[in-house]
Amino acid sequence: MPNKSKLLLLYVLQIVPLLIYPPETLKSGLIVVGIMIVIFALLGYGLWRGRTWALSLSLTLQGFNVIARLMMLFPNALISKGDGVFGFDFLYIALGTVSIALSLYFLLRLDRPDVRATIVS
Repeated sequence: MPNKSKLLLLYVLQIVPLLIYPPETLKSGLIVVGIMIVIFALLGYGLWRGRTWALSLSLTLQGFNVIARLMMLFPNALISKGDGVFGFDFLYIALGTVSIALSLYFLLRLDRPDVRATIVS
């Protein structure tokens, strides 16, 4: 069973999949990014302290991120270049896929019985 200090990286890095967007998207929402960082810092602190609400909220947010990214991936993967010519937005596809993979990793890792027992103990 892992101890709490080994899970510290898991607590801190769980915001990364939610912030993986193309740079021009993040520049327009710096205030929202700052608010998310504060919220996830409090969420990580709640996980560190062994709060079950923090674990449930973390699992819910990672699951919603997977669902939202899957719903947004296909409509935003194709971009119009004008005159009826379409192309693929490879940056968006790559970042969306990485975000989905990381969220799934955090979701599956946090839901393991040994990790859950370590957090809530």
